[in-house]
Amino acid sequence: MRRGNIFWGLFLVFLGVLFFLQARGIITNVFSFIFPLALILIGGWIILGVFWKPDLSDDDTFSFSLQSAKSVRYEFSHGAGQIQINGGAPAGKAIVGSSAVGMNTQSRMDGDRLTVEIGAGPSIIPFIGPSSGVWRYQITQEVPVTLEINAGASSLDVDLQDVLATRIECSTGASSVKLTMPARGVSLLDAEAGAASFNIRVPAGVAGRIRFEGGLNNIDVDTNRFPKVDSGFYQSPDFDSATNRAEINFEGGLGSVTVK
Repeated sequence: MRRGNIFWGLFLVFLGVLFFLQARGIITNVFSFIFPLALILIGGWIILGVFWKPDLSDDDTFSFSLQSAKSVRYEFSHGAGQIQINGGAPAGKAIVGSSAVGMNTQSRMDGDRLTVEIGAGPSIIPFIGPSSGVWRYQITQEVPVTLEINAGASSLDVDLQDVLATRIECSTGASSVKLTMPARGVSLLDAEAGAASFNIRVPAGVAGRIRFEGGLNNIDVDTNRFPKVDSGFYQSPDFDSATNRAEINFEGGLGSVTVK
């Protein structure tokens, strides 16, 4: 059973009790109690969530079939919370992920490309978000994919090492981001962030070209793998000829970036 069902069930029970007491003449105005009641329930639910982390059941997940798609575009939009994205979707599935109150999911075929859109609110609110407290998504490794990720105050863990991701667009606010680039093929990351911390890993055997723009507080690049060519510009010596290579363009405000 989802946490949202329990929360709203309790709210309706207590609300019914208040209306009963008003009908009996014990209280005069039920509406003056609604706001305090909501605060009590939300506070108690947050405390309960610290100790109660039920496992996801089949009712807590969703999936979309890959159908006949030759490629997939994912569009993730999250207000806040912990988000994990990685490969490993079962054969024939474009995505398998967390499902909860307050999210919207849809997919559509455009020719031979499948577009999957995922929108979700902040999981820090007790009745909005998955029961585990973490939005988890497994995406296909069968066909090339592109990703657009928009997140607010989030903790992002994106592992695309085994995914055929050709382009990743990531825009975040005050977030912490851990991102692993694909180990195969040619990939491009365009990242834009506010007061964020980015930790980007380029798998061994993958050449890299990295460009930085903006007022970042700290830039830490493994210059043994990616020598500095110019101000804000790093590149592997074999980048242009490498079969497996990753291009990273980063634009940020007050934040830090690590590329290893």
